[in-house]
Amino acid sequence: KCICEPPFVLIPLPTVAKDPHARAVWVKNVNRSSGNRNWEPDSYYSKVCSYHFVDGKPTTLNPYPTLHMGHSNPIQQGRAPPKERNDFSQAIKKRKFQDEVRENDDQLERDCLKQSVSFDHDYVEVCNPCMYKSTEILKLKSKIKVLEYELAKSREENHKLKRNTFNVKPTNILKSDKKMRFYTGFPSMNSFNALHNALEPKLKSVRYWKGPSFHCNTLKHKVFKKSRATRKLSTKDELVLTLMKIRLGLLDEDLADRFSISVSYVSRIFTTWVKILSKYLSKLIFNPPKEVVHANLPPKFKTQKYSSVRHIIDCSEVFIEKPHSMMVSNQCWSDYKHHYTAKFLVSITPAGMINFVSNCWGGRASDKCITINSGFLDLIEPHDSVMADKRFSSLMKELTLSQANLLVPPRRHGIAQMTAYDVQKTKEIANRRIYVEQAIRRIKFFRLLKFEVPVTICQHLDDILKIVCGICNLYPPLPRYD
Repeated sequence: KCICEPPFVLIPLPTVAKDPHARAVWVKNVNRSSGNRNWEPDSYYSKVCSYHFVDGKPTTLNPYPTLHMGHSNPIQQGRAPPKERNDFSQAIKKRKFQDEVRENDDQLERDCLKQSVSFDHDYVEVCNPCMYKSTEILKLKSKIKVLEYELAKSREENHKLKRNTFNVKPTNILKSDKKMRFYTGFPSMNSFNALHNALEPKLKSVRYWKGPSFHCNTLKHKVFKKSRATRKLSTKDELVLTLMKIRLGLLDEDLADRFSISVSYVSRIFTTWVKILSKYLSKLIFNPPKEVVHANLPPKFKTQKYSSVRHIIDCSEVFIEKPHSMMVSNQCWSDYKHHYTAKFLVSITPAGMINFVSNCWGGRASDKCITINSGFLDLIEPHDSVMADKRFSSLMKELTLSQANLLVPPRRHGIAQMTAYDVQKTKEIANRRIYVEQAIRRIKFFRLLKFEVPVTICQHLDDILKIVCGICNLYPPLPRYD
């Protein structure tokens, strides 16, 4: 019942069929109660007088009753939204963020309508420019949330990078021939990529070394044609890791930190790849035909005396740690170096190409013993000339049986001074034999062979030596052709 003073006009509420939203706003503004429930108009006779409208009746600018309602602004009742817990996991936060972003677009129009209605009874007509602005504001808020999430993720990744200083893989810095030569020993990027492209199709069936107890028991461990292990590194990274260990002599723990893997995984990669590279790079070490050698003779060898030289030989030694076995350590002791060493024979052509490298022997073995038992004499053909140091003078008999010639500097006889002929011959041979010293210097460019080799790697010395010599044959010729 209305207690307003006349004159007034009773205005019926909008019907549910015609305008349900306006009817709901009228009922909310009236804010009457019927027992424990809110008042709901139940017939056509429920009306509101004109005294409660700004313009005396519903208009376009003021369509709802707002004046002299006898109560304050209607209060929204309901449960307060729950506070965000601090112990939410990252996955729950991420899912919650995705749900909020997805619901923003679906509720865009409804949010705009809600923003156009305020509870201070200041009703205005919703115009198109306001609707467009509200839409743009919500879109920008959604973009801000997405950018904030990406910024938090970037900060987390940046924090991880700061904790691991070696997280940048060396494959990302091998972008020049100079860097490639420093880290891997290969002379150029083209040669490295050519090797990787040749090996990549054959690496799918490779099984990583896991110790002799795993691979040697054929009854317990069957042979698989394809590798079932998932690689943590790409084949290119594994190749770089192996070459870096040979070239720079890095420790396994250092390589594990650089490539973000475990130390045991580094050992398995190195053991596996050493066998692979030895198999393929050893093919670069071969003895070219006599015609090819003669066609590529340097100017110093284009004389009648030295034109038949096909081999320039010398022995070199690599320091190793003291072996655990007393018998092995006795065989590896070198009186010349006063250290435990591994000894090998190197032969090059006059152009500087390595055409033979022997397996490693103990430092106690003599040069003659290694030359005879290493298989080098099988390469000698009739009328060949072999240039060597004075230590190989005792090979004259073996080379004579092969109808070959041995060129060594002459020895002094007693305390007598050397003749002018002997001095000249020594000078000529020394000036030409120096190329084998330069070839050995190239081999020692790989620091794993330059310093003391750990005992755990001594079992791979033969394969490592073949890898190094194969890479050295990719370099330009040693002698100058000017």
